[in-house]
Amino acid sequence: MNKEKTTTSIILNSAAETIAYNQDLLTEILLRLPTKSLIKFKCVSKQWLSIISNPDFCLSHTLHHQCNGFLSPTALLLKGDCFTPPSEFSIVPLKHYSKVPFFYYILDSDIRILQSCNGLLLCESNRPNYFICNPTTKNFRRIYCPRNSYYNSLSKFSVSLAFDPLKSPDYKIICIWESYREPSKFNLDIYSSKTGFWDVSITTFEVDDESIDLKDGVFCNGRIHWCGYGNEMLYFDVENECLETMPMELPTRMDAPEEFRYFGESRGVLYLAVTYSMPVCLEFDVFEMARDYSQWNWKKRLSLGDAVKVFPELELGCIEYCPGFSGVCFIPSEKEDEPKVVVWADGKIICFNFSEGTWNKLYDLGPGIKIGSLYLGEDDHLHYERFHAYQYFENLSCL
Repeated sequence: MNKEKTTTSIILNSAAETIAYNQDLLTEILLRLPTKSLIKFKCVSKQWLSIISNPDFCLSHTLHHQCNGFLSPTALLLKGDCFTPPSEFSIVPLKHYSKVPFFYYILDSDIRILQSCNGLLLCESNRPNYFICNPTTKNFRRIYCPRNSYYNSLSKFSVSLAFDPLKSPDYKIICIWESYREPSKFNLDIYSSKTGFWDVSITTFEVDDESIDLKDGVFCNGRIHWCGYGNEMLYFDVENECLETMPMELPTRMDAPEEFRYFGESRGVLYLAVTYSMPVCLEFDVFEMARDYSQWNWKKRLSLGDAVKVFPELELGCIEYCPGFSGVCFIPSEKEDEPKVVVWADGKIICFNFSEGTWNKLYDLGPGIKIGSLYLGEDDHLHYERFHAYQYFENLSCL
């Protein structure tokens, strides 16, 4: 028996030595491991640290874990407007339990996420202090905008992130700022992580800032898109460095004033959810942009009343003009091209699956626990809160 154990031990040691001295074989094995495991395995040896930290390995690892040309989020980061303390987020796991290390390794206070883009977060602390962060690796880089872009603190100012790790390890930041001498005239600057420099005033354009939301850019198909409220919206082709318009007119809507627009994308398709301001309104419309950018198509009117039939514990519509749901976002489904629509509803996270036509509970914090409820005052109600959802991707992308 001892002889068999000794033989097995010798074989295992021999196999381990073979892998250790064959860097190509070791690399192929490491490429197949989950991101969180690789973070821990950096401590195994200097050789493993060197391999895992190599930008080429990080890019190859991301490519190895893509599915049909797209990355899938691991979790959602839920942030409230009113009752959530700065730098605190609620984590909604999508694949497995994800503990996101926000933001203790950054000394700045009042950190605010502006955009999530394929594993990197664009964040802001105190204007004009911005930084790019990979919460998986706990790495971040401060980005200082060109002086002329924030010369006048009263002018309109926004930044957006463009990053596709399946095509390049480099990212770009698009900064749009209003000329303080000429209101409604905007300039566009681009920062490249590859060069480490800004290209100033790539283009200049005029737009009514009330008709275009320049703050919440959505990166999709190599372009940054900004939602409009009139007949047009804007997008910036990052590779070709050109600004274009596309139709914004919606084919249908409810006979009521709009409350919010939730603009997002899933697997290369743009989506828009529109909620309405009524004493009690548990419905919202979902629109899908044609792949050729020719028009918005109405997809479905979703009713949270149908969700209440499935989950009777939800108390929605109990306060006038505060329906009790928000944070609408779009994530890919497991099997189909159709997206899932995720909604914060009365402290629970539910989603509508277009493939199945059903409401499902995505995440439940447990009896009596509601996201955001710990931060309410005596006269506050959770339904007054409006939530924003940011997708979190686990990857090794370098900064």
